[in-house]
Amino acid sequence: MKVTIEQRDQVIYFKLKQEKNDLEHMQSSNIKLAEKIAFIDLGGINLEDIHPDFIGLSTILMCHPFVGKELSLPVRVSKYFFDESNKVLSKYKIVSEIDSELLPYSPPKRSRPGLAFSGGADSSAALSLMPGNTVPIFMNRPMKRWSIYDSDAPLASCELLREIGFDVQIIDCDVEYLRKPVGFPSDLAHAIPSIMLAENLGLDSIAFGTVMESAYGIGHENYKDYPNGAHKRFYGSLLKAAGLDLFLPVSGISEVGTSIINHKSPLGEYSQSCIRGKSGLPCLKCWKCFRKGMLANALFGTEFNIGTIIKKNKEVKTKLSAYPISHENVLIYSIQRIQIEDSEYIEKLGDRLDIDLDLSFLEMWYSPSLELVPEKYKIGVKEKISEFLKTMNTNQEKLLEKWDMEDFLLKESTKIAHKQLKSLF
Repeated sequence: MKVTIEQRDQVIYFKLKQEKNDLEHMQSSNIKLAEKIAFIDLGGINLEDIHPDFIGLSTILMCHPFVGKELSLPVRVSKYFFDESNKVLSKYKIVSEIDSELLPYSPPKRSRPGLAFSGGADSSAALSLMPGNTVPIFMNRPMKRWSIYDSDAPLASCELLREIGFDVQIIDCDVEYLRKPVGFPSDLAHAIPSIMLAENLGLDSIAFGTVMESAYGIGHENYKDYPNGAHKRFYGSLLKAAGLDLFLPVSGISEVGTSIINHKSPLGEYSQSCIRGKSGLPCLKCWKCFRKGMLANALFGTEFNIGTIIKKNKEVKTKLSAYPISHENVLIYSIQRIQIEDSEYIEKLGDRLDIDLDLSFLEMWYSPSLELVPEKYKIGVKEKISEFLKTMNTNQEKLLEKWDMEDFLLKESTKIAHKQLKSLF
């Protein structure tokens, strides 16, 4: 794949040109390249004022699933970035020209972290644990008439954060439309605005609202040793190649924990995980609304008619029909604690889940995750977490590290309960 870049007025355009190997690669892929041009509006920053390595990294993140054997970057990058990136790119290689005189990016002395901000609960909890000079950077996807996405809620959150002093950046970028179905081309593609602005904002790291369920696999089939895994090695190395650190402040905190943090933190009132409803008016139809609403009912007694939500919403039924169900741990924790509601849906869901598990550790912080925080921010993040959550003891850590759902999912009784739950749908 060959990528070129140009700037018209204040908008920067990436243009993707597929080659034979790319087309062959895409034949066996579940996702397709829907568009061949992506734009980003950095508010007037000139292309020549952006470090070439950041342009190179952004190109990789937007093109990653579409590349066959070679990716030709649109700029000459530093030798360090070229070498370090190619070390972790196994399915294809970068064939960019090298600028032998270009020094790798080095953060300024008074650097600060950026946060790839979504406006959701986990992202807001991450911000509550980070330094006060953190820059929340929201990638605003242009809304299209056929899309069910609505940016009203996250934009409202951004404006409220700006009013209380955060240096919020709202960046229009349509990189999600490169892919069919619509979505991020790679796991960290929503950080492209943060990366492109890194030098201008003096960033030393980019943070994400990645919670325990996503990082360590809790609620999925097996525990994952994320710090030593392929995902961390790949994306952490790519960021490091461009002079930035990966910053995961809530990776040792479950969705239960981030809900507790948002309930206690002043920043929590600015969050809304639903990206389909308006600000303050979540759609109550999507999977996030169901999961977060169910959890709020369990933790704080917030009114939420779980049975009615399941009955009326196709997406929720589809998610509950999966085997295993996404975030089963959160559903188990919630079912164990919800306010009593007479509903056949809740009864059958309870029968399907491993309801006897002790999941009280989800209310606590898994302290080994501190290694996923840059050194200069470790003490501050640890102190802030302690204001909201208790720390897991050794026995609770072992429960987490031995998480394994396979035996439960292989039981005939579990399969029968799942079939009965689906029959209600």
